[in-house]
Amino acid sequence: MKILAAIYVVLGFTLAIYIYNSNVFQANFMGDRYYKHIFEGHFDASQKGERLSIPINFKYNAEYDLRLSIPTDDIRPFYSEKGTLNYKFTSRGKVLEKGVTRSPSKTGYYSASPDGPLSAVLLRFNLPFPEAGDDLVLVIEAVNPLTALSKYSGFIICTVEPSLMK
Repeated sequence: MKILAAIYVVLGFTLAIYIYNSNVFQANFMGDRYYKHIFEGHFDASQKGERLSIPINFKYNAEYDLRLSIPTDDIRPFYSEKGTLNYKFTSRGKVLEKGVTRSPSKTGYYSASPDGPLSAVLLRFNLPFPEAGDDLVLVIEAVNPLTALSKYSGFIICTVEPSLMK
């Protein structure tokens, strides 16, 4: 009987550690730590040729968002924006994936507060990235600039953070 109780205690302890380390637990009970940005910086997506290299260092194996934010709660600039950004993931000198982000008018994923900023999710991706080393970099470039955001030039913020749990 004591052996069975010891087995239950060990299994319970193991299960508790597993749950504590899970993304769901971290997101729901330690959201400030889980949803912390892995990158935040200025990126003027309204200027043709603007380019940003984002080193990707992450803690959680999860889905991540690339967001652009503008300092307003007025969604009209995002609704009217048809432009897109080119992106590529590189590691060990190789391009692992490349493509085009969603347009802010087509993303469907917005977040805002009454005082701003207003954010749009332009790209979602999973980490760890297949075949990537410790030097994973996301490069975004405004080949087809987001001209509807030119009013916010110099104040556009790019962030990479875990996606909200569904």
